[in-house]
Amino acid sequence: MDRDLTENMSLVEIEEEILKIESEVIGSFARFWDKRNEIDILESNAQVILRFAKLNYEYHLAILDPDESDEELFFWKNNCLKVWCVGVNSKSAGRRDTLLFATISDENEIVVIDGINETSSPKFLRSDTPEKIKFLIDEKVIPDVKSSIVKNSANGHTTIRGWVQQLLENESKSIEKLATSSTELFDFNKATIRAKKYKFSEMLETIDNEQFTIEFDECLYAYNREKWFVCAAGLGGVLEHLLYLILEKNKMMDKDFPDDPTAKIYTEYLSRRPIKLKKRERTHIRTLFLTRNSISHFNHGFTSKDQCSHLMNGIRDIFENYYLKEFTTESK
Repeated sequence: MDRDLTENMSLVEIEEEILKIESEVIGSFARFWDKRNEIDILESNAQVILRFAKLNYEYHLAILDPDESDEELFFWKNNCLKVWCVGVNSKSAGRRDTLLFATISDENEIVVIDGINETSSPKFLRSDTPEKIKFLIDEKVIPDVKSSIVKNSANGHTTIRGWVQQLLENESKSIEKLATSSTELFDFNKATIRAKKYKFSEMLETIDNEQFTIEFDECLYAYNREKWFVCAAGLGGVLEHLLYLILEKNKMMDKDFPDDPTAKIYTEYLSRRPIKLKKRERTHIRTLFLTRNSISHFNHGFTSKDQCSHLMNGIRDIFENYYLKEFTTESK
């Protein structure tokens, strides 16, 4: 499916397209819910359902009309999603339900899964949406996608339109929360700090390390006050901490690992099994350390915003490529 499902469409064109396919999508779900059809009715209409979801997202986002500086806070506006549509049992006797949520993806896609037989237990039926997703993972109905779930998408709605509208509402609330998270922050760069915080919130939640979060938040505080030197120096420490956590997660540290490792030590250990960094990857990490080191030894403090952004993007890349990924001895 194309990365942008609604590119160059006007609001009127989006509305017209929604109306064209609305009855087909709503009818498919209704026939599944009341047992007139099995899960194959959703499977056969999967691409239409995905398009309907994206069209509704763009339509309601246009109605919200966020500031241009805030648009990147709406995840599906500038990124791709994998929509999960799981057929499950319902609390209502004689009926079925659908569990909807989304994960980060390189392209817009949808997967329809039959989980009816596995979800008849009272434990599942009384659970909230995050607990239901965990149940499905534990029961091997879906793979373990916890680390890539878009948190705002696990909102409990079972209809596509309701799910999309709640996703947008949750994202709007996230903006308000991030905008007022600290009274100490200066107002001049509020949109930027919200964007940075939102972009990395999934990373911080996944790693779930209090010290790492504190270190990163301190960098964001410096970034918002235009203290580029302080921010970039702090990001160097965040980079080292992340590499350490990656080695720890993959049990790659031995008794010879030093207390104060250098960039060379990190790349050397990461080049071992199971990660086995390639030459290009080692160069990328060394480049990030060089940026950090040039900042650490720069006496005047005129570190640019671009250098901070470069380090932030590098940290995000390392998180996605090495922390999220599950390596085995056969990897690479």
